[in-house]
Amino acid sequence: MNTYGLTGRIVTPGSPDYDLAREEFNTRFNLFPLIINFCETTKDVSNAIRWARKKRVKFRIRTGRHSYEAYSSLDGGLVIDISELNEVKVDRKTKTAVLGAGALLFPLYEKLYEEGFTIPGGTCPSVGLSGLTLGGGWGMLTRPYGMLIDQLLELEMVDANGNIIIANKHKNEDLFWASRGGGGGNFGVVTSFRFKVVPVNDVAIFKITWDFKGFEKVVDAWQKWAPHTDVRLTAIIDLLTKDIGELRALGEFLGSTDELEKLLEPLLIAFPPKEVEVKKVPYIDAVKIFGGMMPGMMEYAVNHGDPDAHPFKNTGAFAKRQLPISAIKKLKEFLSNSPSIENKVQLQALAGNAACIGPTETAYVHREALFSLLYITKWENESEADINTRWVESLRNSLLPYADGAYVNFHDNCVNNWLEQCYFVNLPRLIEVKTKYDPKNVFTFPLGIPTANMIV
Repeated sequence: MNTYGLTGRIVTPGSPDYDLAREEFNTRFNLFPLIINFCETTKDVSNAIRWARKKRVKFRIRTGRHSYEAYSSLDGGLVIDISELNEVKVDRKTKTAVLGAGALLFPLYEKLYEEGFTIPGGTCPSVGLSGLTLGGGWGMLTRPYGMLIDQLLELEMVDANGNIIIANKHKNEDLFWASRGGGGGNFGVVTSFRFKVVPVNDVAIFKITWDFKGFEKVVDAWQKWAPHTDVRLTAIIDLLTKDIGELRALGEFLGSTDELEKLLEPLLIAFPPKEVEVKKVPYIDAVKIFGGMMPGMMEYAVNHGDPDAHPFKNTGAFAKRQLPISAIKKLKEFLSNSPSIENKVQLQALAGNAACIGPTETAYVHREALFSLLYITKWENESEADINTRWVESLRNSLLPYADGAYVNFHDNCVNNWLEQCYFVNLPRLIEVKTKYDPKNVFTFPLGIPTANMIV
């Protein structure tokens, strides 16, 4: 116990590691919490919530620090950080695993891979499991195995009163429904998950690069192919700026390289590629490749902060139908007139087994989407922030006739009807669950789900 009455590891402005402890992945934000409480047990989380309520201190919940708008931190308040709740327990017999909600993806993937398994999570190595899961979760295994939440069996949560509760299909089932796509920070602090895990060994991967001149033909061919190809294959495509002058498609396939090469033919005939690479690799190597990992990256992050941290403004949408050529030309126009050479648009193939569950069966409503669009801008100098932020928001708005909706894990405070865009038909039920489990709105942040009495 410390002088604050909190348990776990405490970091304050006077601590030597305070600046490292307060750093956000999005360095556009420079926040100064009063206390950062690194919880080492579920009891620490419970104590933190009770303490914050008793002292009337504002708080936020943090795992991997990847909130696009830095809503997992705040000035002058308490940050409840669960990143040290990262234990991994695999039951090979039942093909299930109990995973600490604070686990970061790459160390988690490594531990699961040692046991011969994985989960269909995301690609960024330093994303936290809790936020990723609660928002839905997708990555390079989405089409064969569905969203990450589709493998979720149970969770342990600390509620607004500091009590530890369990949610699954039989106990607190409304909370379990809401926690599969309703987003982190709304209902309580998840401390552990129980997942079905999937066996994995080697995978086939590909990378195809085209010149920017093939933009319309390549994008059109990709969208007609990626959501509809063999369900064992999940693909993304990065649309880079005209100044870089390239389009890059990548993917992961649960099959042989010979099969993969045949499946890629619609892309190869769309426009002559500059480079084609197809190979078989151990699954954990594919994780490193798609995560853009440098050797020693995670070890460096522990002592020096995330080497990938940078200032950015990202946003996104979903395409339920194929983009018309006019929309593809809009994408090309924006990328031809980008204020930063590093800006890009990434399309992620969905459908497959992600679409086998109905939009209201879980809180994640975007089941009918063919693919997602992530609009990405980043810059070097602070003076470039405004022009790039305007660029990315204008891009999303221009494409709204063709791609709408919002992914709760892509926080964007410039979307006026954020809650409706995130949840559509599921919003009323989410408000009911919020009101039941957190009637006093203890868990609050600017884009959070409101209680019923907050709605005018």
